[in-house]
Amino acid sequence: MVTRVTNTMLQNTLLSNLSMNLSRMDKLQNQMSSGRKFGHISDDPSALIYGQAARNKLARLSHYQATVETAQSWLTQAEAGIMELNKVVGAIYEEIVSAGSVKTDGDKQNLAMVVKQLQDHYLDTLNTSYGDRFVFGGYNTPGDYAQNRDPAIKPFTIVDEPDADGNMRPNLLFNGFNLTQFDGMDSKAFQDLFRGTDISGLNAEGARAAILTTAGINPLDPGADADFETQFGFTIDDAVVMNRLINDVLTFDVGAGISMPVTQNGIDVVFFTAANELGQPIIRNTFDLIHDVYIAINGDADATPPKTPATTDELTKLIGLVQEAQNHLLTRTAEIGGRQRRLELLEARYAQDNLNYEGMRSDAEDADMAEVIMFLKMSETVYQAALSAGARIIQPTLMDFLR
Repeated sequence: MVTRVTNTMLQNTLLSNLSMNLSRMDKLQNQMSSGRKFGHISDDPSALIYGQAARNKLARLSHYQATVETAQSWLTQAEAGIMELNKVVGAIYEEIVSAGSVKTDGDKQNLAMVVKQLQDHYLDTLNTSYGDRFVFGGYNTPGDYAQNRDPAIKPFTIVDEPDADGNMRPNLLFNGFNLTQFDGMDSKAFQDLFRGTDISGLNAEGARAAILTTAGINPLDPGADADFETQFGFTIDDAVVMNRLINDVLTFDVGAGISMPVTQNGIDVVFFTAANELGQPIIRNTFDLIHDVYIAINGDADATPPKTPATTDELTKLIGLVQEAQNHLLTRTAEIGGRQRRLELLEARYAQDNLNYEGMRSDAEDADMAEVIMFLKMSETVYQAALSAGARIIQPTLMDFLR
């Protein structure tokens, strides 16, 4: 059976084909003008999901990259502060060596004045700040300008208090807490109580019980607090505060599940391990050591009994302690250097990941302009050919045949 093809059928078919050609050209034109493969979700749902996943990865990477840059700035400032402290301790080492060779009291007094100025500079350097926060103050610094507090209140301050002999001497305070009372403490006990005992998340009573247990004292014993103070020379309340302060350091999330300290805890910077006269490891406070050097060189006429300048042998012992303080600061500098190296590796990895995810997003969303232009030109040629063919088919009319 032969189907009769009418002029109307030819026209309708032509118009339908022209409409499809125009639709294809419109899609290609949109891709060329927007640079994207699709303009609506329905155009390619799977590609859209793939592209959105890549965008989420890129947004997260951007956050971590910014955090790494900020962390590097914090570590750079912390490194500068510790290196400055090391210079101060190094200068004190030179002064104490010089004190062993001078003979007159006047010369020793001159050297003592230099040590005194270096002691003040050591304190100033401990209060190194970055922006509106103190580098060695942790989260709890009362000098945080953002809290509209008095900027004169710094994490490290000094207050004159009597020592065991009743003589006044400067005590180093960290956020108002006396650190001098721990100078000379047994190193193992120091680590066990303040490093080995985790009281994070515990209330005051739980923290007290944990520290007493570590010290080998029954928390339920009515005389537990007195026994603790007799054993260590400070109260259990001070031990709880010290435990919390020494574990307080500013940390940044520099990656998924990666948390890194970007500063040094001020207590860790100040305290170092040395040996006492019996060769036992103890904890020394660098600030108090500097004051001991000052007294050793200058003496103290106001003390009871008055203290004369130290002998050469006594100065030699102090020289060893000052060297230990220098080594401690060098170790802290090396630790910061290791963190900086780790951040550099993270930064390089994030840069590479950024390129990879940008490639994923581009593959899913971006149009291939060379391919789009080629198909657009082909569609234009096809459309023009269709118009030309249609004009020849539709042009004749019934009057043309009747003639």
